[in-house]
Amino acid sequence: MLTGKSSKTVCLVCAAALTFALGGGCRKKDEQTAQDVEKIVLPVQAAIAVKRDITQSLNFSGNIDAFRRAAIAPAMQGARVQKIFVEEGQTVREGQLLARMEDFQLQQSAAQIQQLKAQLAQIEADFRRISTLHSRGSVTQQQFDQAKAGYEQIKAGHDAAQAGYNLLKKSVELRAPFSGTIIGKHANEGELFTGMPGADGVSGVVSVAQLGRMKIEVMAPEQDFVHIRPGQIALVRTDAYPDTVFEGRISTVNPSLSRISRTSRVIIEIKNDRQLLKPGMFARVEIVTSTRPNVLAVPVGAIVIRDGEPHVFTVENNTPPFVTKPTLVKVETGFVTDRFAQILSGVSEGAVVLTNNNVSLSNNTDIRVTAIAR
Repeated sequence: MLTGKSSKTVCLVCAAALTFALGGGCRKKDEQTAQDVEKIVLPVQAAIAVKRDITQSLNFSGNIDAFRRAAIAPAMQGARVQKIFVEEGQTVREGQLLARMEDFQLQQSAAQIQQLKAQLAQIEADFRRISTLHSRGSVTQQQFDQAKAGYEQIKAGHDAAQAGYNLLKKSVELRAPFSGTIIGKHANEGELFTGMPGADGVSGVVSVAQLGRMKIEVMAPEQDFVHIRPGQIALVRTDAYPDTVFEGRISTVNPSLSRISRTSRVIIEIKNDRQLLKPGMFARVEIVTSTRPNVLAVPVGAIVIRDGEPHVFTVENNTPPFVTKPTLVKVETGFVTDRFAQILSGVSEGAVVLTNNNVSLSNNTDIRVTAIAR
């Protein structure tokens, strides 16, 4: 049996042992946490400084359309569509008959023309006979003048009727104004053409377009307008062909700006020999305003500002992934775009610079370079 003093001593020894064990465990945990923190390195990516062509550009978006297109409609409203001879996607030649409208008015006009022609032929023959007699002095001047006035009146009536007939014929026979492709049928056979736009917003029976040349109209704000001029290159990208860049050129720049939107209409022309681009496609347009050929450049994300001046972080050229520490280097930049920055001094061609997670770095930061763009 333990005495009171022995029992107290045992308790003290147990408490000390427990305290040592707990304290040692906490210290071990703290040391392990500190070691884990020391092992954490920041993942970064890098790129090699190389010579390249860098361009400064403006970006817009717009819809692709045929450079030349036309909605074919009769010259006179109120006629009924009798027959449509073409289908969407069909290639047509200039002058080809596309559709025919009801022709009862044309038939009436043709009958009137025949009557006027017969009448004109008789009057013309009489006028020639009187002219001959007048030259011989066999008829008076008054008789000659009356014959001439009658002939001119009939001829004027005939010419007006012929012009009306030609207009009706154009309204009845709808022909292609140029060679191209049928891109729309906006009416059905038997429908009455009223001249009002249909559900697709087009007023016509059919539409024809030349698809070998396309255009995009964009609206340039006044701060960009001063940098745009005809002949500049425009790079066109579409969702339909994400890996293809179509090259176009500015064909027209409206010299005036809208007083409401303060924008100017700019038309970009694109060759479409393979007819990959279609009217109605959405496109993103990059207009190149200036170019610096074959200059040393790095991705613009590599530039960090320290003390108001541009710097880059460099690392050794190794095989990623690898762990290292970066070196802060002051550089002088020249031409800067939204993608690249020209380097005038500070680093040489082939230098490896960090391109992301580099804003808050220092020379003592442990980093893991996961990739180097070459």
